[in-house]
Amino acid sequence: MLFLGLTLMAMLLVTFAVGLHVAAALGITAIVVGELFSARSLFPILSTIPWNALNNTTLVALPLFVLMGEILLRSGVTEGMYQSLSRWLNRLPGGLLHTNIAASAMFACISGSSAATAATVGGVALPYLQREGYSHSMSLGSLAAGGTLGILIPPSVVMIVYGVLAEASIGQLYMAGIVPGLLMVGLFMVSIIAAALIRPSTAPKAPSSTWREKLLGIVPILPIAFLMFLVLGTIYLGVATATEAAALGVAGSFLISLLNRRVNRAMLRDTFLSTASTTSMIMFILIGAFLLQFVVSYLGLPTAMTKMIVGLGLSPMQFILLMCVLYIILGMFMESLSIVVITVPVILPILKTLGIDLVWFGIILVILVEVALITPPVGMNLFIVQGMSNRVKSANPGRPRDIYIGILPFLVSMLATLGLIIAFPQLALWLAGR
Repeated sequence: MLFLGLTLMAMLLVTFAVGLHVAAALGITAIVVGELFSARSLFPILSTIPWNALNNTTLVALPLFVLMGEILLRSGVTEGMYQSLSRWLNRLPGGLLHTNIAASAMFACISGSSAATAATVGGVALPYLQREGYSHSMSLGSLAAGGTLGILIPPSVVMIVYGVLAEASIGQLYMAGIVPGLLMVGLFMVSIIAAALIRPSTAPKAPSSTWREKLLGIVPILPIAFLMFLVLGTIYLGVATATEAAALGVAGSFLISLLNRRVNRAMLRDTFLSTASTTSMIMFILIGAFLLQFVVSYLGLPTAMTKMIVGLGLSPMQFILLMCVLYIILGMFMESLSIVVITVPVILPILKTLGIDLVWFGIILVILVEVALITPPVGMNLFIVQGMSNRVKSANPGRPRDIYIGILPFLVSMLATLGLIIAFPQLALWLAGR
């Protein structure tokens, strides 16, 4: 089994190193390892895996949430939302940096994608931040960190993928992500306040808004609140499943785009093409993950690993802490979705044997994946906000070191959130009813 595990790791490293797509790397690894270590050919069985893997009604929610996010990207709601939030938050130490976090949190409630959240809010916020003279490193750091909320605050594409792989309830995962998401938002804002008090040059003082301006500013936020109720409210009230809530979200986002007069042939074409591209990419990754899951299970690797972990006498908490270290290391070199689809099928039997709640672990995993999104050298959100900064006219793109410095306070806040969720599982589980 040791040779099998080493071969599996070597194959994955080689396929990723030569630049193969994640789906291709997983599929090729599954086929090669299966042929090398199985006494019989697995091709007849592997040919049925794609259909069996995707013949799952839960997966219908995935393209629907992707479609909802793509419609909202083009609906024009972000600009008004950002300006409205800034009127309420600009008097706090840190000013618009708080608006970055709050806007990211609200957009996360209707997006489900970290990259989309970082790019959309960053595109709106950076011109304001540059014009007002905010610290470049803290500006980029707050946007990169805020973007990670897109996969913790539901709806979340990563939660759907984890739920399918672990056979956990998507609805319960969504409910479990709300409190940790709000907790992380609060800790992000505490970090901003601390940075602004220690170094006042981080964020200039902004003029206060009148109550009339604040109250009128609520109007652009109402469409977001409407969508949040359609998606999360219906799930929590038991009116709709996650898939049905996703369909309601698509209808609601399309209505908002119609009211904002953003719907036209070009917008619909771009929306559907982008949705098809993103959905196809995720589905191919899932097929590769299920192929690899079947092969390693057939060869007995998860069973052997479970026996080894049980033989070590690790407690559930010790195993969780071990996984935290492993995921943080993997996050430095791998893309977030790849980490999930590669590791979850292998550790799932261990989680069940140790009696670890799969919904609770799902939230821990998502937070660790968030850390991966802002951890150099392969931090996707770091690349996104740096690229957005380069496209803003007269912006100072700065050096990569600037954004690495700017992300540090938020990275500490993420790890603090992770520690609280591990120490107090009910922070995540009480809304999920577990």
